[in-house]
Amino acid sequence: MQKTTRVQTTNSRPAEPVNQSRRKALKTIAAGSAAAGALAMTGKWSKPVVNSIILPAHAQATNGAAPATCTTQVTFACYAVDLGKAAHGKAFLPLAGVYVEGDIIPAQAGVAIMVEIRTILKNQASRSDILHTTTDSSGSFNVTKAWTASDGVASISGVTVTGPCNSLDAQPCAT
Repeated sequence: MQKTTRVQTTNSRPAEPVNQSRRKALKTIAAGSAAAGALAMTGKWSKPVVNSIILPAHAQATNGAAPATCTTQVTFACYAVDLGKAAHGKAFLPLAGVYVEGDIIPAQAGVAIMVEIRTILKNQASRSDILHTTTDSSGSFNVTKAWTASDGVASISGVTVTGPCNSLDAQPCAT
């Protein structure tokens, strides 16, 4: 049989019986927690080792700001080559130059365009030339690259036109 004691209260409600075994259990838990806390703070405690923190994929890919939309697109680009069949001085030019043209939408002036011209040289090595230009008020652009005989450019392996929002592989222009 459990012993119960009446506790005097200051409010007007009648005192309720208190279970002594419950009180004893709460005191034991409180004393155990204090002892565990004291042991945890002894000199044997060491700093935890954390090499890295891995975020969930969603947290890594989510940006709080709305994504910016890019509307200026290169819509057309082509190139024409100058075969250089005429001799320049005493040197014969296998490929004397290239002309690149194109358009963007929406049409606007002053948009920066980068043109990469990839070539194969006479010794079978490859080379890239980067040219920069801007669009005119109609949204059109053009650029010319000339080579000398000592450059030894034999053929075009590709032309890529890059605008603010996209890149486009240029095709040979229709003649």
